[in-house]
Amino acid sequence: MAKKNKFIEKIKSFIHGDRDNGRIKWSLYGRVWNEIGRPYIKWLLAGIVFTILAAGAEAYTITLVQQVVDQAFIEKSMAAIYFLGGQVIIAFGAKGAFTYAKSLIMSKGGLLASANLQKKIYKHMVHMNLARFYADGIGKNLNYFGVQAGAVLNLVTGTVVRVVQNVATLVMTLGLMFYYAHQMCIVLMFLAPAIMIPMVIIMRKRRKLSRQSFGIANNVSQQLNQTLHGIKTIQSFAAEEREEKKFANVLNSSMINAYKSTQANALRSPLMEFMISIGLCIAMIMGGHFISSGAITTGDFTAFLLALTAAYKPAKSITSTGDSLQHGLLAAEILFAFLDSKPDVVDAPDARELKSKNMSVGFHEVSFAYNPTEPVLKNISLHVPAGKVCALVGPSGGGKTTLFNLLERFYEPQVGKITVNRTDIKKYSLKSLRENIAEVSQSVFLFNGSIEDNIKYGRPDATHEQVVAAAIAANADGFINEFPDGYETSVGEGGGLLSGGQKQRIAIARAILKDAPILLLDEATSALDTQSEKLIQVALADLMRGRTTFVIAHRLSTILDADIICVIKDGEIIEQGTDAELCALGGEYKKLRDIQFKTESKKIKKSEKSKK
Repeated sequence: MAKKNKFIEKIKSFIHGDRDNGRIKWSLYGRVWNEIGRPYIKWLLAGIVFTILAAGAEAYTITLVQQVVDQAFIEKSMAAIYFLGGQVIIAFGAKGAFTYAKSLIMSKGGLLASANLQKKIYKHMVHMNLARFYADGIGKNLNYFGVQAGAVLNLVTGTVVRVVQNVATLVMTLGLMFYYAHQMCIVLMFLAPAIMIPMVIIMRKRRKLSRQSFGIANNVSQQLNQTLHGIKTIQSFAAEEREEKKFANVLNSSMINAYKSTQANALRSPLMEFMISIGLCIAMIMGGHFISSGAITTGDFTAFLLALTAAYKPAKSITSTGDSLQHGLLAAEILFAFLDSKPDVVDAPDARELKSKNMSVGFHEVSFAYNPTEPVLKNISLHVPAGKVCALVGPSGGGKTTLFNLLERFYEPQVGKITVNRTDIKKYSLKSLRENIAEVSQSVFLFNGSIEDNIKYGRPDATHEQVVAAAIAANADGFINEFPDGYETSVGEGGGLLSGGQKQRIAIARAILKDAPILLLDEATSALDTQSEKLIQVALADLMRGRTTFVIAHRLSTILDADIICVIKDGEIIEQGTDAELCALGGEYKKLRDIQFKTESKKIKKSEKSKK
């Protein structure tokens, strides 16, 4: 009894597949069709119609061969040869025309569907949380556009048409085989299980490999992306050979996976050809008997053999179509999981627009952690009145930049709330909140375009004159005009064609032009020389006037006039007040101030001695 149950379980396992490898969710195909195929159904239907017509033209040529053999060759009728020869030309011409029309139509529908799907992916990507974006990595996100999107689109445009074409051709050729020699077809039907069982085993093997291939593709993309973005760091650490070994290991995994897939796939064709050869052998032996007995004519037998060989290609293609379906549905599972993911930071149902010229900002007992076990901010409470300047100082890693991220709602605090004009920022729409904040960080990102395009990124409708005025205020107009193309000069990938100081000044000009009520400066002058810094400080002083400004600074000389200075250490505000108040307190700020000013004094004296 136990052996019987074990045997039954094996049969069920073979039918349903290996659960450990993950079953294919065939219901996904319905969603793929509804979201990607249905909008372009007229193109798909037209392509399918021409596909069936092409298959019909191919099947018709087989019937012509039967007539040629019986009427022209056996009966020796030249009139029949001329007539049937002309029909062969027409049939093949029609097949070519139908195939050409199908290719154009499906290409058009596929391009439209591809563009629409990639727009959906891009729209979702630019609205996703930073935490999710950084966790997944750029390589994985790029694969949504290339690997997964391509495989999913192939389900609609490529696989559907191939299935229709192959099934139509197979049905017509099998129909002709039954029509011309049904006796032989009944015998050959017993070969079907011998063909299908190994094909199913191979398909199961490739399913597992397909699932693994997506993860490996992500690793390859991630490694390439890190290399391209970190090429300077790699070379500066002389780590070329180390990175080459890492990439070689990743590629080796990809190669092994691809080779195993090829091993499984390569068995399909020999197995099919071997079974077809058995079928042809049986057909020839039986055909000889049936022709001798007069059951069928020579033309019938010739047409049967042609139909049998013609059925081989679509039958073989149908078995490989199962792989395409599996690969596409696995890709759809990954892609739809991404598209279905909901960002944690979203607008409230009753979110309103933030509109005010003067904005106060408050942090009310705010605590936050990127990792639950490692708190970054602890019980932060701070109120900055409208138009005032708040400087954040203290050791690196204290949580200063995180305050900026929370204010712009890139992340949500786990405890407490942040307010603008005494209203929780969650009650404002994300778009209006961020439109009212301008930020200049120490790590400047510029888009691959012209200098002017980058300056007016936060205000696309700005005129050229306004762009120039912002550049002048940021002390950037001088070096911009030194370029042959001036404001139309390309900055390169990430601003790679500019120096650090030039990028910083363009970023400041971008913030000046945006003209937002809240200004965030994260080491905004860190990449500037002393002379340029002094000029920028004047420009920033004008920019900060009347705006609620937060300044992160390690050079305390740049924030002595701030209305509020907060010393942040280990995620807590340990001191708060003006420069004079904190100096009188004699705490952490006073120590930092004394150390910096003594160091700067020594540098000045050393510089004066060298001049003498």
